[in-house]
Amino acid sequence: MNMSEPQQQMLSHWTKLSMRSGDLPSRADIRLQDIGRHASKIIIIDIKDDPRDYEYRLIGQDVADELDRDYTGCRFSEVPGKGPGSPFWDHLTQICDEGRPNYWTDVCGIVKEGEKEAGILYLPLASDHKKTDKVMMVMNFGRRTARAYSGLAGTTYCL
Repeated sequence: MNMSEPQQQMLSHWTKLSMRSGDLPSRADIRLQDIGRHASKIIIIDIKDDPRDYEYRLIGQDVADELDRDYTGCRFSEVPGKGPGSPFWDHLTQICDEGRPNYWTDVCGIVKEGEKEAGILYLPLASDHKKTDKVMMVMNFGRRTARAYSGLAGTTYCL
């Protein structure tokens, strides 16, 4: 699954913000008027420390329509299949540690239809423009296929 048009546009917008300051953009830098209709395709994740966890802060309407329930305010450790050791947890940890965007394709098991392939663009955000404290996930749902990892360079590895 390749990045969708909204994902490509959000990556471009994130890159421009990053280049403007030379550091990571903050959540405050992402203005609704700049992302427009793509806001419905995003999830904002808060990073919690001591112990590490991730919390669903905001879920766009297009994403909410796909999910089996409202996960706003839930921590990943509370959601089956999203806790430590899961692909989603590992991807978020890598994004937080590296402070770089990335794209993965994986099977999402918390959708209404049971399982669906999701292409997810992970964009790190930092209130202080240095240390990642939020991650914006730009979602693209498709039909279920084999689980794969896809780097930004387009290389795909089936798991």
